[in-house]
Amino acid sequence: MRSIIRLVAAGALSLPLVIGAAGIASADVEYDQGSASATAEGATVHDLASGADAYGNSYYFEQYQVAGNYGAGSFTVAAWTYDGNAGYFDSYSWSSPEGAWTGDTSAQADSNDWYDEYDDDADYDDDDYDDDDGSDYDE
Repeated sequence: MRSIIRLVAAGALSLPLVIGAAGIASADVEYDQGSASATAEGATVHDLASGADAYGNSYYFEQYQVAGNYGAGSFTVAAWTYDGNAGYFDSYSWSSPEGAWTGDTSAQADSNDWYDEYDDDADYDDDDYDDDDGSDYDE
């Protein structure tokens, strides 16, 4: 009887370890970092985050703000992949006694807009594509 109680107790204690190990194998991966500082010369804030999951999705984000004797500014960068799509964005702004600047860049790729002659599930209209005459596209 004592052996059965020990077996049940050992099983009950090891179950969370087994479940935890399975959770680690399928868990998302994330990294976060942040900092802030303030002195008589100015102030800064910095945030950084990135991550990925088991489905191939990922992201990266960074943002920085600074203000000091020479002016104030910020920049932001973001990049991601999600469900076969990808994107990128950045922006910056700066203001000082000499002037002000701002700008941004963005890009996006959508996997559903690409034609692959070997992909039977490709997202295209059969009337627009004709492989019978050797060309990929009939106009």
